[in-house]
Parts: sequence; C-alpha cells; structure tokens
Amino acid sequence: MQTQQLHVESISTVANDVYKIILTCSEPLQYQAGQYCMIVMGEGDCRPFSIASSPSESNKIELHIGAVPANAYAWDVLSVMRETGLITAQIAHGDAFLQPTSQPIVLIAGGTGYSYAKSIIHECVAQQLTQDIHLYWGAKSLEQIYEADELSALASQHANIHFHPVLEHGGKDWQGKTGLVHQAVLTDIADEIAEYQIYIAGPFAMAKVARDDFAAAGLPSDALFGDAYAFLD
Repeated sequence: MQTQQLHVESISTVANDVYKIILTCSEPLQYQAGQYCMIVMGEGDCRPFSIASSPSESNKIELHIGAVPANAYAWDVLSVMRETGLITAQIAHGDAFLQPTSQPIVLIAGGTGYSYAKSIIHECVAQQLTQDIHLYWGAKSLEQIYEADELSALASQHANIHFHPVLEHGGKDWQGKTGLVHQAVLTDIADEIAEYQIYIAGPFAMAKVARDDFAAAGLPSDALFGDAYAFLD
C-alpha cells in the first residue's frame, strides 16, 4: 500500500451534486481496477472513495464524489481539495477488483458507484478482453447517468461492450430499461446467470438485495464481487 500526497489537477461538476476530481502524482501509483483509495483527513480519519481511472493511467487517480454541504463526510474532502490543491491518499484498498476470466462480465452501478465500474470497464478495454462486457447503470434520472455519451461511444467502438442505462421510473419519453438496476440484469440474463462474473457498486441495501436475488437465480457466490460484501452479513 502506498501513502501519497496527490495534487488536485481539476474538480468539475458532472451532475447535480456530483464532482469529478483528477489527482496526479509524480510517482507511478499501483492499484487494481475496482479498488478504492482512502483519503486521509487526519489521524484515524480515512474516508474511502472508489477509483474511477484505469491502472494503465499510472500517474493519475480519478474520483467521482457525490457531495452536499449537509453531508460533511464527503463535502469536507472536497473542501480541502479546493482550498489546498493537495490531498493525502492511501492506495489501494479492496478485494473486489477485476479477476482474470474468460467468462462474460456484468458491471452494475448505482449512482456514483459508477466510478467502480468505470475503472473496470476501461481496464477490460486496455487488456483487450474479448468476452461480452455489460455495464448496467441505475439512477433516478437520466441526468444522473452523467457519462452516458462516453459509454455509448465506447460501446460503438467495441463490439463486446454493451451499455444499459436503467432509470428507476423512466417517464413517457423514456424508451430504455426501468426499475431496479439488478432486476434489469436478471430480466436479461437470469437463464444463464451462472456463466457470468458480476461486479457491483452502490448503496449497501442495493448490494444486499442483489446478492440474495442473484443467488436465488443460480449465481455462484464466488462469481459476485463488491466492496459492500466485506461489511454485509
């Protein structure tokens, strides 16, 4: 594990209350696609955030942080970055990183859990994996799927990449998938779910329900990956 002081290259707003942060380091950073960093705010105060960049970008870390002033846990991290232009991070944590496999892959993201999926899908491209890779991104509104254009472009460039935005309620003009994001996955692959590796990031409640429903559909427990499962019974 590395503890590094990182420079804040940029902070940009990508959706309502969601910020993309680019951090750089003069030394190569070593991590696996799907791991997270701990932002050091003080002694005994380290806060986890998924790494959105691919390990192939070895001198850069990308984070996606949902933050509002009422939520000091994330807002204080953003404030320190803005005020000082520097942040200390421990890199890297987590065991739910991309595993070697020839199986088809499903990535499931709820909200800013997309940052976890982004790291993995871009690493799959960097490794030139050829199996089908599906990314399901669930949100309440299309505006919260803030990299839809980039993912659609990625899918158009790679025949094995498939992007599925899922809106909780949709609307009269929405032609795509609706409902719970993990249920959209089950609708598509329930009959062959045992053939897949599945990676998931989002609220713990979402991860727990998905785990139970996927197990009932026949997914082996060792084919499901997510940082939430280190903390859930």
